[in-house]
Amino acid sequence: MHVVRGSLLESLTLAEVRRRRRVNRLLQRLDRLDPRPRPGLSPRRRATAAVLLLVLLLVGAWRLAMTGERRATFPDRPADAQARPIGKPPTPKVTSSAFEFVQKQPGSSDPVTYDPCAPIHLVVDPRTMVDKGMRMLQEAAEEVRAATGLSLVVDGLTDTGPSSPRAMASADGTTWSPVLVSWSDPDEAPKLSGGTAGYAGSTAVEHDGHRWYVTGEVTLDGPQIRKTLALDGWGAARSVLMHELGHLVGLGHVDARGQLMQPMRESGLESWGDGDRSGLAALGRGRCIDY
Repeated sequence: MHVVRGSLLESLTLAEVRRRRRVNRLLQRLDRLDPRPRPGLSPRRRATAAVLLLVLLLVGAWRLAMTGERRATFPDRPADAQARPIGKPPTPKVTSSAFEFVQKQPGSSDPVTYDPCAPIHLVVDPRTMVDKGMRMLQEAAEEVRAATGLSLVVDGLTDTGPSSPRAMASADGTTWSPVLVSWSDPDEAPKLSGGTAGYAGSTAVEHDGHRWYVTGEVTLDGPQIRKTLALDGWGAARSVLMHELGHLVGLGHVDARGQLMQPMRESGLESWGDGDRSGLAALGRGRCIDY
């Protein structure tokens, strides 16, 4: 969530100055109509008190408006969130810089990450899913969990496809929408055309100057992955899902041999490379969301 506070405060300040002038003019008119001395505050002090009261009311209204905006776009803390990170990313045996982050924090080299204190929930559209595709997805999710410490939970099936509009939060605004994993094809998802086996990405929100991923989508070309499964085997097909889940949690493409996050799949490569593991470990060390 991004709130532009400067322009609002400027508007309130200008409005307060105009109101102060109006109050002074009204008090001067009252004094001219009734010149009798009054006990208590002088006109100047009464004007100052009136302005202070007005400022307090405006600040209260502003805070209420900001709270209302935050609640409208920022759900409550997930019921299954914990007070500390659920898992801990391992320290890679070999540290490598052969990785890229999809997004970085404002003014920083730190990556945008998911909340490590809450599970990342996934639902699956199985329209073109390969045989034992749910098991393949579970295994790929486990590979991501082992490399990041993040908890990826497959909740079950859905009939929502990649062409449907997707909201960040649930209809009642109480929780983030689960990640949608769609087994699709180029007819339904044109971005799969031209040999693209899948694509994925996550939506980030900003709160108090820090950004987090909160939901996302993974779209897989079922017919193409089925061919990979038939020609190159289970590990090769699963590596496609690992690659897309890597994008989901925040890794970008990298032009480096031996890394699953290369734009084009490297023949025979079925597990994370040293750069992949270094990047994934960094993505698992993000901050928990302060709800």
